[in-house]
Amino acid sequence: MMRWMYRAQVKGSCEANFALVLAEAAASWQRELREQGIVSCSIFAKGSGVFLYFETTSESCEWEWPITCRQLLEAWPGGIGGVQRYAVPMLDIYHDGEPEMRESRQQSDRERVGSLAQLKPSKYSSYIFYHYALQEEKPSCFNPTYMIGAHEELIFSFHEHPSPAFEHGQTRRKWPAPITPDNWHDIMQPHFIPWSESEQGPVVWETMDTILSF
Repeated sequence: MMRWMYRAQVKGSCEANFALVLAEAAASWQRELREQGIVSCSIFAKGSGVFLYFETTSESCEWEWPITCRQLLEAWPGGIGGVQRYAVPMLDIYHDGEPEMRESRQQSDRERVGSLAQLKPSKYSSYIFYHYALQEEKPSCFNPTYMIGAHEELIFSFHEHPSPAFEHGQTRRKWPAPITPDNWHDIMQPHFIPWSESEQGPVVWETMDTILSF
C-alpha cells in the first residue's frame, strides 16, 4: 500500500462553495477514484487551504479533482509543459510505520485526524533531521498510521485514532550514538511558528475540518 499527501488552494471566498460542490460530486467521484486504485481518501481544510491524504494499491498516482471543484481552485505555478496543477504533492518527511491494508481496517470506528502546523524556515532542516532519525531508530513507536508531509512552510499530519494494535518495529539504522532525544517535545517546540497562545502554552498543531472521507 502506498500513502500520499497533497495540498490545494481554494480561490478567495469560495471555501463554503467548494465544500458543497465536493459533497455533490462525491458519490460518482469516489467510484472513479476506486477504479484508479485509491482505497481510502480523507480531505481536510483550514481556511482556504485544502489537504489530502489517500492510500493506493499502486505505486503511481495522478490526482485529479472533479471538474466542478477544479473551477474553484487556484492553479499552482511550476507545472511542466504548461499543465495546470490544482494540487501539489507534499514530501513524506516522517511516517511512524506501515499500517495494515485498508481492507482490514474497514470495520473500525477509528477517527481520521488531519492537523496542520507551521515551521520556522531556519528550523526546517533540523525538524526533518530529527524526524528521520526517529523514523529509523524507533519505527512504529506510537501509531503506525501517523504520517507527516511538508510543502513550503506548512506540515500536514494524518493519523487514525485510536491507534491500531501493533508491535514496535526493529531499528532500521544504527548510528555511532542515538540521535533521537529523550526530551522530544522540548526539542521540537522551538521549530514551530504557533497559530495562537492558550493557557497551556503555544498552539502549534491545529486539527482541521474534515470535508470528505471514504
